[in-house]
Amino acid sequence: MTDISEATLDDLPRIQVLARDIWPECFAGILPPERIEPMVEAIYALDTLRDDVQMRGHRYWLAQADGRDAGYVSAYQEGARLWLKKLYLHRACRGRGTGKALIDTILNAFPDARELALYVNDGNAPAIAFYHAQGFEIEATVPVRMGPFDFTDHIMRKAL
Repeated sequence: MTDISEATLDDLPRIQVLARDIWPECFAGILPPERIEPMVEAIYALDTLRDDVQMRGHRYWLAQADGRDAGYVSAYQEGARLWLKKLYLHRACRGRGTGKALIDTILNAFPDARELALYVNDGNAPAIAFYHAQGFEIEATVPVRMGPFDFTDHIMRKAL
């Protein structure tokens, strides 16, 4: 059974731990291994996560399966567009409906959004396939900079 609850500032270290666990296997073969840890440390620094919430309007949710942290999602709204910022699950929890449940959670939390959009690394075929299955389409392919790291991402969107 999966439980989803909105994260508080006190829960941000749990999200940091999840990112440290999930990113290496999620991005294996997509990003060079030596880039993954520095990226996680930069993107998931507690000060950065707090600023996401307190200054940038991001909201986070934690998913638990069988009483253990299984993954997380974050989102924020800009006008009519809801941005799904982060969605990560432990491998064992994928394919069980948890990702879809996390998307439904953010949609319910932002009921006036008219479209849902996200960035996804253009080499992340499993994530792209998941988002296609959820009704997303590629809107654009763009260069992205995260801290000192450069990527190419797809912006995917779907109307609500």
